[in-house]
Amino acid sequence: MSGIVTFTGLFPSSAMPTHGLFVHDRMRRVAAASGLPWQVVAPVPDVLWPLRTAAWQAWRRTPPQEAWHGVAVAHPRWRHWPGCVRRQAQAVADGARRIVTALAARGPIVLDAHYLWPDGVAAAILARELGVPFTLTARGTDVNVLAVQPALRARIATAAAAAHRCFAVSADLAARFADAACLPRERVEEVRNGVDLERFRPGDAAAARAQLGLPPTGFLVLGVGRLVANKGFVTAARALAALPADARLVLVGDGPERAAITATAPGAIFLGNRSPDEVAVAYRACDVLALPSEREGWPNVVTEALASGLPVVSTPVGGVPEILGAAPPPWLGALCPVGDAAAFRGAFAAFAARPRDPQPVRAYAERFGWEPSVARLCAVFRDALARGAA
Repeated sequence: MSGIVTFTGLFPSSAMPTHGLFVHDRMRRVAAASGLPWQVVAPVPDVLWPLRTAAWQAWRRTPPQEAWHGVAVAHPRWRHWPGCVRRQAQAVADGARRIVTALAARGPIVLDAHYLWPDGVAAAILARELGVPFTLTARGTDVNVLAVQPALRARIATAAAAAHRCFAVSADLAARFADAACLPRERVEEVRNGVDLERFRPGDAAAARAQLGLPPTGFLVLGVGRLVANKGFVTAARALAALPADARLVLVGDGPERAAITATAPGAIFLGNRSPDEVAVAYRACDVLALPSEREGWPNVVTEALASGLPVVSTPVGGVPEILGAAPPPWLGALCPVGDAAAFRGAFAAFAARPRDPQPVRAYAERFGWEPSVARLCAVFRDALARGAA
């Protein structure tokens, strides 16, 4: 049976249901629109028991095979040695070889790899061995951080040169990918993420606050993402410290920066990890989205917030200026320098003083639907399969 085989460690599972949802959201749409069979190989790192920490427990609970919302997902194990980054791509390929070989034996396949290292390079190794086409999609840290390392950069460049197509989720990331892989810029195609305009939409803010147990009054600044240093939520916490007491930071997500955020903004509200539907409720409940990140690819939280009628205050990183514009209109959002709490404070204060009007923000967001990206991807995968079958 021929078809698309998505190959990535960034994919949700019964053990980690919110991990890599953006890949699932993209590829389920492509599969539905193309009519092509679709399966997933999502390799899982395996660490020897003396080296295991609590962070590895969710990986250990991931089943070897499962159906995730109707798609068959295999989770082959690969031996991971913490700190040994250079070995990862070969280890992923070795762990996934048996299942990918079996899939290729059933008919022509195209490997759809997301995240350049180690997943994309591992997919290139297997594609070369099996004589099948593959695509690479860069998503952020794989280019912004990992591809800067000379040893990894060379491996990524070799993989990219052999790929049927190279993609990135924003123009900024596409340019960085091309530079890292020593490719002409036109060889890396921008195929941005879309936004689910049905799930993310304006609604009753009071009802949304009640549903999540949030304060019924006051100015609520929302942050969505892992609570890690490069997301910059401590900057948002510092910005709120000088605003009136009814201005509160509401965070969806978890991570090691929670204690630092609490110390800076004792009134911060932590909602923990939430399902996509609950995140949509959080957008409707709050007054502005804060994204103080040091780096991004194409941050889905920005288009989700805009589709929900929520303006955005962000740093001008990755694809954010492509979404908001280099100088956003004051009703849509604001761009502030990385780490500049005073600039974020001023932007929050301006939105707190302005009557909330979600409709023009929602109207602006409707340009970011999925249709153009899905149509392009369908054409690429059909072409790859036709060539692989020739």
